Amino acid sequence: MLESAPGAVAFDGTTSTVIIEDLEEMATHAQIFEALRSSALTPAQTLTFLRECLASLPESEKEPT
Repeated sequence: MLESAPGAVAFDGTTSTVIIEDLEEMATHAQIFEALRSSALTPAQTLTFLRECLASLPESEKEPT
């Protein structure tokens, strides 16, 4: 069975909700989302990146533990 496209898509921003009803605009947003999702770091890569960032901070910038 072929799924039909939704009539509208809504998503919450930090200060408001955005509703998109235009199919071309929905396709553009889907392409942007997929590009961002596919270029995101894996969880393990994220941890490595954050550890490297923390290790490169000067001592004066680190909070005392």
